[in-house]
Amino acid sequence: MGIALQQSPHVFVNRRNFDWGHDQAAIIALVSRYFGDFNGNGFYPHPDEVALRRALLTIPSLQALQRYIAGAEARGLAITGLGLAGLDEAPRNAVLYAIALSLGYPTSTDQRTQRVAWDIRARPGSAPKSSFVTFSERVGSADMHTDSSFYPMPEEQFLLYVVTAARCGGGASLLIAVDELYAELQRSEAGREACALLFATPLPFRVPSVYAASDEQVEIELAPVFERQGGALTMRWRYDALLKGLAARPALDTPAVRAALDLLHEVIEQRAPRFCQQLPDDTLLWADNRRTLHGRADYTDAARHLIRIRMGDRPNAERIGPSGISAD
Repeated sequence: MGIALQQSPHVFVNRRNFDWGHDQAAIIALVSRYFGDFNGNGFYPHPDEVALRRALLTIPSLQALQRYIAGAEARGLAITGLGLAGLDEAPRNAVLYAIALSLGYPTSTDQRTQRVAWDIRARPGSAPKSSFVTFSERVGSADMHTDSSFYPMPEEQFLLYVVTAARCGGGASLLIAVDELYAELQRSEAGREACALLFATPLPFRVPSVYAASDEQVEIELAPVFERQGGALTMRWRYDALLKGLAARPALDTPAVRAALDLLHEVIEQRAPRFCQQLPDDTLLWADNRRTLHGRADYTDAARHLIRIRMGDRPNAERIGPSGISAD
């Protein structure tokens, strides 16, 4: 696979250039042997995921995808014309689960359904007006964020698969590399001060109600916005989750914290350089969830439909999951 640069030195878009051949059928058969219940075609972290991953990586197409993504040294990578558009929901999601498992270990960050494959599409009436609704349940824009910012161990990677792009022309995918954001903040004294505070201060991220154990619980995760992991600058960010968290923990809502968050939000949404492109149907987008922020441009077409799968670098048995959240 070659690499075609699109707007950002950290994000690439390229068309699939291999033939699935009989590999899709082999993937679906293998996954079906492991899963007696597809959990509403959303799958779940399989107890034998390490063995299943080993078996999947004997399939040439999955080997090629894994090598391509690992070798691209990108923060984000889109592959158009993936070749799943003709499949029904269950086999399509089985292939997406297999792709995700070949890259990492898919997680079920939804505590209620345990689904791995999460549908991103508008769900009118799916949550009461008082609920803290997540971006994936409504039309419109989505502020830049990192996935699972409100969990103890945010996943290192995620996939988005475009089933149906918005026909209104909106809903472009947005990506910002954390390194580029940090460089933008260093241009001003206020930005440097905000970075210093957000490195040192654990802040409350509130879990959206759709991911919480119940509608009645207010679940909070305390963590800094910026961290250094080895030599890498990483970030967890979701502005609305932080505002909701500060409302639940008012003692932490100091003027300095609020000023730092507001400045960071303004730089992220208005000034930081970003990748911006509407990805067509049958596109797979991979992104580094700790070193990239993602969001979407405004759209009105309620038929827009994407599927998201998050992956950790460790097997699920070694992760601290939603059960590690403090709950009131």
